[in-house]
Amino acid sequence: MAKELLFSLNGVSYGAAPVKLERKKIYGWTSLVATSRNGDVCSSAYLSPDDALIIPSGGLKQGIVSEDGCWIDKTNLTAYSEDGANVLPLYPSSFDAPIELNQKATAQEFLDNEWESVYQLVNADLSNIVGDDIYRFRFCYRGGTNLNDAYLLNTPNGLFLFAGNHQEFPLVSLAEETTIDELDEEMEEEIDELDFSMF
Repeated sequence: MAKELLFSLNGVSYGAAPVKLERKKIYGWTSLVATSRNGDVCSSAYLSPDDALIIPSGGLKQGIVSEDGCWIDKTNLTAYSEDGANVLPLYPSSFDAPIELNQKATAQEFLDNEWESVYQLVNADLSNIVGDDIYRFRFCYRGGTNLNDAYLLNTPNGLFLFAGNHQEFPLVSLAEETTIDELDEEMEEEIDELDFSMF
């Protein structure tokens, strides 16, 4: 059974397991399958840089090594801000403690976000309590440095959790109306005196 998030609203707790919405689940997908002359499905492989080894699919993995070539575990790494001045804080996973739903958001606040993930939640009682309101909270799926702005939103198709980052969207409008200045009379006279035979 999938792990549940625990939401607390008006002193009552509601559990719901988030199911991530994948683009391919919504729009479908296609795949190209290579087969041999006998109809057997072929698998991909890689050649080592010296062309001496055939490495099957899944045999390569990205990693980080130190200057002396030793493997570095990710748990030993420290995340810094973009300018390198500050160590980024580590946030616990939202699965570790109840999420307090005590802050409502407007539709405009909800729309002013760039979404990273969308999850469907199934809990009829929580859906009824949320109703037409939009609740905002902080969300960290696995724990770590990535803390998102999250919103709980009820729709005709169910209850959804949107996780993303707030964005400032500047107002785009038509340019101000301007008028073209009329040419001075002297300029018009100079244009009239031009003789194309001079060229």
